[in-house]
Formats: sequence, structure tokens, C-alpha cells
Amino acid sequence: NILSLYPEGPGVLFELIQNADDAKATEVNLILDKDTYPTEKLFGPEMKHWQGPALCAHNNSIFTPKDFEALSRIGQGSKLDKINATGRFGLGFNATYHFTDIPTF
Repeated sequence: NILSLYPEGPGVLFELIQNADDAKATEVNLILDKDTYPTEKLFGPEMKHWQGPALCAHNNSIFTPKDFEALSRIGQGSKLDKINATGRFGLGFNATYHFTDIPTF
């Protein structure tokens, strides 16, 4: 029931920008790809749901193993002990589940 913990709306986009700031990124790109792509030649029928539209978020920071570990703890914040973190009291990456069941990297 993770969605009930994180409000939907523009806060999700703000969270992606906060994460980039916390990672010391100097560039952030958000790209809305409204296209959909063919579904006839996929590895499996379940992949048809990944064929668009999509929101792509990119920043120029380096993703560390510690970052992946934090993301694997769905619904558990990892910045509370980081006094200077922009996203210390934010929604967390888990807010992206309002957009998709399967965020990908």
C-alpha cells in the first residue's frame, strides 16, 4: 500500500530533482516521451506495457551501490540522518510508483 504514503501530483517531479541535488548533480533532464512503440516483437507479452509513453529522468551524478541499496528498501527513507540532504523530509523515490509499477534504470 505504498501509494497511500506518498501523495501524487507534481511532488513526484520535485522529488526527482531533489534526488539529483542530494547526489550533487549539476544537470537534471526530465523528458516526456509521448510515443508508443510496436509490441509485436518483444521478449514477452508482459513487456507491451513498457512501450510508452514514458517519463525519462536523468542527472549527471554517479549512481553508487549504496544508492541501489537505498532504492531496494521500498517505503523506507534513507536520508533522515543526512542533515544537509534536500530530500531529507521529501517523498522519496518511491513516489514514482504513481507513474509506474516498474521503474527502470
